[in-house]
Amino acid sequence: MSLRDCFRPNDASTDIADRAGIIARYKHLRTTGRNLNQKLVRRLSKDVLHEGGRKLGILQRGTLVFNSEDETSILMDYCLYDVRREGRNAVEQYLIDSAPDPESDEMVCLRAMQRAVYSLFVVESVMRGFGVTIRDVLSDQTHGVVDMGFGSTAQPGLVFASRLLFHDGFAMTGGAALPIGLPPEDQLQPLTHMLAQVAAPNDNGYFDPAPVIRACLGRGCSSYVQYQEPTGRLVERQRTSTNIRSIGRNTPCPCGSGKKFKNCCLKRS
Repeated sequence: MSLRDCFRPNDASTDIADRAGIIARYKHLRTTGRNLNQKLVRRLSKDVLHEGGRKLGILQRGTLVFNSEDETSILMDYCLYDVRREGRNAVEQYLIDSAPDPESDEMVCLRAMQRAVYSLFVVESVMRGFGVTIRDVLSDQTHGVVDMGFGSTAQPGLVFASRLLFHDGFAMTGGAALPIGLPPEDQLQPLTHMLAQVAAPNDNGYFDPAPVIRACLGRGCSSYVQYQEPTGRLVERQRTSTNIRSIGRNTPCPCGSGKKFKNCCLKRS
């Protein structure tokens, strides 16, 4: 049974045990991916963070200033994938410096990160507590995404910007998804046209999503961001305007490294 079968309503052939197996694999990879992400974030240098902050409009007069704490995660995600040194991003450099066992789940996550795609997506259908089917507005391809939290809150027609990670048999969202809203169908075409213009690869064949992310941040899309924990519990918090200097020094760093803020992003920024 393919993942797409799981999203067919009222289909008696859908095997609940298969769905449970997919969820178990999803939770395991989500935990592995989170731990890997923390390793990669700790390797980011100050100059990489500042380059990413400048491109996303977060760096102001040499200081990283955020409208919400969650924008730190957006910045880290961008820096991991889209800021390059000698033609390599943080994922590719990690594979050179510290390649894990080829058969390990960490390698599975790294390969998915290598194939990750950033785009605008439209939710086409929802299976509560399991996931969604989404359509990439640029490629017009449809994907089945396992995300228990998103599957509990999303509704058809929702447009959001995110990074998509492809595993064997299903996809997962990566980073912090930026919700754009429920635009009428006649407004999707201008959005698609805008994305097509900025998504053209550069001379090295890379697509830089900074204009898309920056436009979303300018619309205030990060003021309400939801995260999916490995356990499946949805974390959702209404944010108020803040900046990096107003986050408590002894609170856990919003980047998800597991360190106190004073020993992590505050030190690097």
